[in-house]
Amino acid sequence: MGATKTWGLTLAAGGLAAALVAGAVMIFYPPSPASTPRKTAPAERTAPVKAHRGQEPPVAEPTMEPPREERPAPEVAVAPAAPVADVPQPAPPPKADVPPAAKQPPAAPPKKPRAPKPPLQNPEAREALSQVGFNLAAEAVWRGAINDPALPAEERKDLIEDLNEDGFADPKNITPDDLPLILSRLELIEELLPQAMDTTNEEAFREAYKDLVNMYRRVVGF
Repeated sequence: MGATKTWGLTLAAGGLAAALVAGAVMIFYPPSPASTPRKTAPAERTAPVKAHRGQEPPVAEPTMEPPREERPAPEVAVAPAAPVADVPQPAPPPKADVPPAAKQPPAAPPKKPRAPKPPLQNPEAREALSQVGFNLAAEAVWRGAINDPALPAEERKDLIEDLNEDGFADPKNITPDDLPLILSRLELIEELLPQAMDTTNEEAFREAYKDLVNMYRRVVGF
C-alpha cells in the first residue's frame, strides 16, 4: 500500500513538472504563424492510405506555366534625313606651261676625235692647188700629183675635192668676182674626168664638179 502511494505521488509530480515545462515553452517560445498546418492536397492525403494498401502514390507532375509570348518592340519611324546641298569644289590651279627653252634636250654623246691625218708626202702639190685654173705652172705640179700611183689615195682625193675651197677668198660667201675661177675649174674637171687614173680620182672629180656647179648657181641666182 505504501509503495503504491509512493508511485502515484511520483507520477503526479512528473505530470506537474511536464505541465510546467510545457507552459514555459509556450510563454517564451510562442508558435510561429508559419507553423500553421497547411491543407493537405488530395494526393498527399491519399498517399498514406495507398501506401497502406501496398500501392505507391503517384508522383505529382509539376505545374508548368504557359510560355509568355514575346512581342516585338514597336518600330519607331525615323524621318528621312534632309538632302545635303552639294558644296562646289574649288577648281584646281592651272598648270604652269613650261617654255620650250626650259626643257633641256638630252645631251648628245661626245664625238670621238678624228685621228690626225698623216703628214703630206707632196706638200708642193698642196700649195699649187690654190692657183689651179689660172696658173699653168702650178696646174702642172697639181696634175702630176693626182696621177702619181705612189701618192696615197686619200691625199690624191683631197687634192681633187678641195678645188671648191682652195683659191677662193671666202668659199661660204661666193661673189661675182669668183665666177671666172669657178668656170675655169669646171672646164678642167670636164677634161680630166674621162682620163681618171682610178675610182678614187673619178669619184673625187664628180664630187668637186657638183660643188662648183652649186657655187655658180648661187652667184647667178638659179
